[in-house]
Amino acid sequence: MMRTTGSTSTARTSRSRWRSRSRVVVLAGALVLAALPAGTAAARGGSTHTVNPGESIQAAVDRAASGDTIRLGAGTFTEAVCIDHKALKIVGAGMGRTTITWPDWGQAAPLPEVATNPCWEAHERSDAEGNPRTLADDVSGLFFLYPDGPVTVSSLSTRNHPANGIVAWGANGFDVHATSGTGHERYGISAAASTNIRIAANVEKGVDRGAPWYAGTGGIGIGDSNGANARITANWVQGYNLGIFIRESRGGRITGNTVTGNCVGVLMFDDAATEVPDATGNVQGGDFRITANAAVANNRYCLAGRDGSQVVSGVGMSVTNADHVTIRANTVTGNRANVPAGAAPVNYPGGGLSLVTFAPPPGTLPEGVPGPGPVEHVEVTANHFADNAPVDIFVTPGEPANPFLGPAGPGIVIRHNLCSTSNPGGLC
Repeated sequence: MMRTTGSTSTARTSRSRWRSRSRVVVLAGALVLAALPAGTAAARGGSTHTVNPGESIQAAVDRAASGDTIRLGAGTFTEAVCIDHKALKIVGAGMGRTTITWPDWGQAAPLPEVATNPCWEAHERSDAEGNPRTLADDVSGLFFLYPDGPVTVSSLSTRNHPANGIVAWGANGFDVHATSGTGHERYGISAAASTNIRIAANVEKGVDRGAPWYAGTGGIGIGDSNGANARITANWVQGYNLGIFIRESRGGRITGNTVTGNCVGVLMFDDAATEVPDATGNVQGGDFRITANAAVANNRYCLAGRDGSQVVSGVGMSVTNADHVTIRANTVTGNRANVPAGAAPVNYPGGGLSLVTFAPPPGTLPEGVPGPGPVEHVEVTANHFADNAPVDIFVTPGEPANPFLGPAGPGIVIRHNLCSTSNPGGLC
């Protein structure tokens, strides 16, 4: 059956205008690159710096110029590397052969000191006994801070960093492929306020830190990125709170990925409250195609949201407050809530696919920030749903009533799916 609401004429006009503006930006960018003189990031560089275990990746990065290649030998490097305003290519000897790691750490354990540099920001946190400790909140395996050209990372592994494995802020061209990451507190791979993003053929696995039921924010994340032009392809993400997390970002494709063992497999979320590195903008999340992915048994239990009020488990895919999203030809199976004994019950709509208009609890948005708009203009076609509970497809507000859920906006189209149950009924 098909469920359709609203007219799409206004959306098509807005989309056309947005695409026209995008073409102007791309053309302007091309003209600027053509005019770059010798000595700029586009023209200089080209040297290769080889780093072997026992030597410093950071020292090689500091010596390098934009356009250079850092080639890492096989072995283990215990480092957290800051790449400040440089466009570099970093290549290892192979996934699992070259590893950038951080010493073991836990919720109550002190973290090693790190050098002060532009990438790391210290934030006060508390240990398990409530005692304050300092955590280098941005300490990541490879952190590209506002690179002045495209960056590439490939053929290596990252492990155990207290922030991210591989992250870029403010990049135009971010290509991460054939890497693996394990046990990072925030993201395995992340791009923020960035464009032209390619994340392909990577393996990301979370580690439960028990803080409580916490295993890192997301395996792959994109945030605060307008005109992201993102391609997230053929990745495996397992055991994080969120498998693939697109937050307040616009424009891209999520294709051929496997997400399993997370609390939510794929989450497209228009947050409305911006975060670092750009807390001043407001990107209306959406304009993504989610196709040919497998979301299987994402049944971890976790507490989510800024205040931990969202209790989540057993969600294959969810689109929350975003617009113009296509969900097609995906396999979504075995997503069922798993609530530990004595834990709070799930209060976020679960099952195979949830289309949600979520109203943040009072006081959880920054002062003066309006709430996000409804989920709208979402097309769900030709997907295979099976063995999901409580339903294969949920469309907000659904029943039973939830005070934080509002109605869907116009343009919700659900048709030609293989599924058994829905809320409201009649969508399968």
